[in-house]
Amino acid sequence: MNRSCANWLWNGLQFEPAAGLPFSDRGVRYGMSVFETLRVREGRAEFWAAHWERLQAALQTCGFMAPEGALEAIPGLFPWGKREGVARVYVTAGDGGPADPVTNSRVAVLFEERPGLMADSYSIVVDGEPHLPPFGGVKTANYWKNAESLRAALAGGANEALLFNPAGALIGACMANVFVKTGGEWTTPSLACGARAGVVRAWARQALSARESLLDAALVLEAEAIFLTSSWLGVMPVERIGGRKLTPLPEEVLSLRAAWDSMPK
Repeated sequence: MNRSCANWLWNGLQFEPAAGLPFSDRGVRYGMSVFETLRVREGRAEFWAAHWERLQAALQTCGFMAPEGALEAIPGLFPWGKREGVARVYVTAGDGGPADPVTNSRVAVLFEERPGLMADSYSIVVDGEPHLPPFGGVKTANYWKNAESLRAALAGGANEALLFNPAGALIGACMANVFVKTGGEWTTPSLACGARAGVVRAWARQALSARESLLDAALVLEAEAIFLTSSWLGVMPVERIGGRKLTPLPEEVLSLRAAWDSMPK
């Protein structure tokens, strides 16, 4: 699928159009970078302040430091037209050896145009191969496993796949966080399991008074209800997991989705 893209790289003073990162950058060579995904609507990055805070926390966890002025300049990159899509903000480890300290990070921004329309609900499957993301809760560029699991799910007719860590605990979906209702209570995987600290996840957790906990595959497969969250999806109800249908969709999930969609952003 051809999609309109735009890319920028911080040059020390401002962002300028760029074709990509140098091959010498450790973000390219070793996947040493952190990122945040922003939904862009009518040229405006939604919930930028919350994403900025999470990006700062990720940088601190990984020992990176963004160049002065770079992050503050990002919202001004999207004032053109009424395009909708997603933007990825990457802060890399810059040049150096695999064990060298990070002293000169690069900041790159990728915008990908996407149509605003999406499915009313998702069908998901369980990926049976264990997944171990680095730095639990931090969004890093090590997403090959996520991408391959998503490819397999799509090829099988599903929209997403659930990933579990080597201990058998749910991490999340390939490109989203997960909320599961069991015993009348909403639960989402903890960051210690490898879940990502997402903006929509934090909002939904507060709205539902959802707790963080360990969730194994057997519990998830018998769930009363499931939904996914991400900056692009917002709140996405799950209508099927594996061969089991979860419809009709719970009214509380549909109401939560409507509440998110109507929020000022």
